[in-house]
Amino acid sequence: MPKQASPRAVRPTNGSPPRRRRNKPAPSSNGVHAPALPTPSHEELSARAYGLFLARGCQPGDEWRDWFQAEAELRREMERRESPPRNSQGDPEG
Repeated sequence: MPKQASPRAVRPTNGSPPRRRRNKPAPSSNGVHAPALPTPSHEELSARAYGLFLARGCQPGDEWRDWFQAEAELRREMERRESPPRNSQGDPEG
């Protein structure tokens, strides 16, 4: 778990009392938030990872690799389903 930053006293040079400074998240450079990544359900991930395990011949030891591969494959599939169809020049049809 990341360490929580504590506010730090900033002593002004003009003699006024110290102020408390708090760290704030950096603003995004263009003001636009990135779209959320599609997230497969735990059940979908589990089924795909199990399929990868079976395809590897049921050899133990690569459970994490199966899980991450399953997640990557499912996300790609979800992104393809959500994105608009493209024509032969790569432009969205419409």
